[in-house]
Amino acid sequence: MLPLYLAGDVNWLMSQALYHGLPVLHEEGIILCWPKEPYVSLGCHQDWDDFDENAPVPVVRRRVGGSLVYLDNQQVFFQIILDPSKHPRLKTPDQWYQFALTPVIACLSHLGFSAQFKPPADILVQNRKISGNAGGQIEDSVVIVGNVLLSFSLEMMARVRKGSVQFKQAFAEAMSRHLVTLEELTRGRTWTPDEVMPLLAQFFVAQMDAHIMDIPWERWQPMLEEVGAQLIKPQWLHAPGYRPPYHQVKVREGVYLRQPRDGSLPDVIAEVDTEKKLLTALWNSPFDIPLPLTQESLVTEVPQGPFRDVLFELMDVKVKDSLLS
Repeated sequence: MLPLYLAGDVNWLMSQALYHGLPVLHEEGIILCWPKEPYVSLGCHQDWDDFDENAPVPVVRRRVGGSLVYLDNQQVFFQIILDPSKHPRLKTPDQWYQFALTPVIACLSHLGFSAQFKPPADILVQNRKISGNAGGQIEDSVVIVGNVLLSFSLEMMARVRKGSVQFKQAFAEAMSRHLVTLEELTRGRTWTPDEVMPLLAQFFVAQMDAHIMDIPWERWQPMLEEVGAQLIKPQWLHAPGYRPPYHQVKVREGVYLRQPRDGSLPDVIAEVDTEKKLLTALWNSPFDIPLPLTQESLVTEVPQGPFRDVLFELMDVKVKDSLLS
């Protein structure tokens, strides 16, 4: 029996402490919740410099992978904490994600949307991301966490990510093409977390044999407070992370926005499809270049020089994006 806890609205730090805490207690469970206050969550491998410290929201660094995300009460979180010894058939990251995300996909399908799993960790509707997810190991537990977007502030997501004004504008534009919400899919209908949580719960019960249980707040509280405090310690928040030779932000699985870090290089911003190895959008290009652009066509379409060299660098398809590490 897998416990299912309907936590509902909790304070911003508690929405992270919950799934970090159950592994400490060596307990399995599924938690559905959302934060009362907006905040930013950094992935465990991410560099602090990706966060814009001028953003008017608190920040936490989680102990699972994935990229920087802006979180608020227009997203319903699902947090799945599992003991791998009880699930011997699940061995690869794809298998863990498919197992964890199947109820979410079933729920979206029930609502009339053709939802698809996009490896390694997204759920897409109409080829646009409606659910971003991350995973990792905390203590001896495998943890998969994610959300369903009811509505989403592209402006705030771009604001909390460090970068030039134009980089933030390009990020917002890219997100508008690659993200989708329940509100947009239903032509402006307002969805509430209180409405969506029981729908998700229904499918976690059906697909995972989960059982709704009361939350033992009194027993959990001391541990949750301790775990939450650790997630916002300065030495943890500011821990060095992965720094590619370009500013990079993931828009959805396989689509990244990139800009050179070196100020002496051409200040171009590129949207890169790392799966198809394509340049799909450019900002600040001095040339009229037909898009999308392959690495091979770069040679024929872009004059030789520093600008072409930068584009080759930005098209590097080797990306470090943690799954279950």
